[in-house]
Amino acid sequence: MALERPSSEIPDYLKQLYAAYRHTSDISSKGNFFSSTCLQICRPQPSFAARDRETIVRYLHEASGKGADTPASTTEATNKQSKKSYYTIRPIREDEFEFGTDDQVKPAGFVTAEDLKQKARIEGWVGMRVDLWDEEGKDGSEGRLIKVQYWWRKEEQGWIQICHDIMYIGPRDGTEGSQGELLE
Repeated sequence: MALERPSSEIPDYLKQLYAAYRHTSDISSKGNFFSSTCLQICRPQPSFAARDRETIVRYLHEASGKGADTPASTTEATNKQSKKSYYTIRPIREDEFEFGTDDQVKPAGFVTAEDLKQKARIEGWVGMRVDLWDEEGKDGSEGRLIKVQYWWRKEEQGWIQICHDIMYIGPRDGTEGSQGELLE
C-alpha cells in the first residue's frame, strides 16, 4: 500500500504549524502542539523514546539545560542571545515512509517497526521531514544537525503532532539545507 499523498494544502498548513511550534519560546507551551499520546522514536539513542506528550516536554526541558520551573521570560532572553539556527521542511517521500528497526521502536511501545507503519497508515498520519541545525557549536565546532520526521494526525482539535522520529543527532554533515527552503 503506497503512502497517500495529501493535497498540497495540508503540507502547507503543517509547515505553518511547525513554524509556530518552532518559534514558541516557552518550552512547556510546546506541548500544546502534541497529541496527549504523541510518541517519540530516537534512532541514534533508542532509550530517548517517549510514549506521551509529558515525557517529550520533559526531554525538551532537559535538552534546553533549563528546568521546567524556568520562567518563560528567562527562556526567551536566553534564546535571543543564542546562535542562529535554521531548518528545512518538506513532505516525506514514499521511500522515506519507514520508522527504523524493531529495536528502535520497541522503547516507544511497538513490537515491530511494521506495526508502527501500519498504525500510521490506518490513522492517516501525514509526515514532514525536518532538518535543523545551528551555525556553530558552543565551542566553535561546526554545530549540530538534527534530522527528524515529524508526523501529524487529524484529531478533534485539528492537525496535531503524533510522532517524532529522530533519525540523526550529530555534527553538521554537509547535507543541511539540501532538503528545501532555508528557514529560521
